[in-house]
Amino acid sequence: MTLDHHTPQIPVFERRFGSWQIAVSRDGFGTDQLRAAYDACAPHWDRKIGRLGFPGAYREVLRRAVTGLRAEDDAPLQVLDCGVGTGALSLALSGEMSGALDLSAVDISPVMLEEASANLLRAGVGCRADLADISALPYAHESFDFVMCAHALEHLAEPEMALADMCRVLKPGGKLLLVTTRNSVFGTFVHLKWRTHRFDAAMVHRQLLRRGLEDLTELQVGKGRWTRCWSTAVVGRKPIAKETEARDDAKNAA
Repeated sequence: MTLDHHTPQIPVFERRFGSWQIAVSRDGFGTDQLRAAYDACAPHWDRKIGRLGFPGAYREVLRRAVTGLRAEDDAPLQVLDCGVGTGALSLALSGEMSGALDLSAVDISPVMLEEASANLLRAGVGCRADLADISALPYAHESFDFVMCAHALEHLAEPEMALADMCRVLKPGGKLLLVTTRNSVFGTFVHLKWRTHRFDAAMVHRQLLRRGLEDLTELQVGKGRWTRCWSTAVVGRKPIAKETEARDDAKNAA
């Protein structure tokens, strides 16, 4: 695992005026700063996101995101939660899945990982928790049926690197779910407080298309005002190679 310790530059404003280009950026949080900030927030994080309604909103997102998702040969679904935080997204998934899960989770904050592990254990959900950077996931290619990431991508120095690595560990036919902070008034507050990148659904769509994902769908994040105004979600599927598709068709026909 290699963590990036340089200070990222977060774009704030960019405009062109004829041959002139004006761009403003600010220093983002480096890895160590971000880890320290999340370590400090971890003991109170569940209460904060609970007040905003995110646990229920995550369940509604996942109910649609996992439709049609199955592991091969009825094996446990291989799931990766990137930036697990205190485990809210994984807990929501466990409440929506009737089949068995084989859950792995990563975060750069050891305190967040401890909180997530304790929360999942209390709920009877097994989890392998790894201290890792999403941009350098410690897993083999095509390891997971479902990769999910909520409100972590925008905090990273180079989100495109993280997206590439999430797609790398996703199996052909598997799904990737991204929940990001919406470019809104509420998103501006998050941007100013946490020095995050600013995304909207169209930007996420473009990035996922660039990575070759298909069947992209934007999902509403819950029904509450806060979660809908704060966040957007996009789910996509990694295409299956033609030769693999033909082999599966032959297997099913037999």
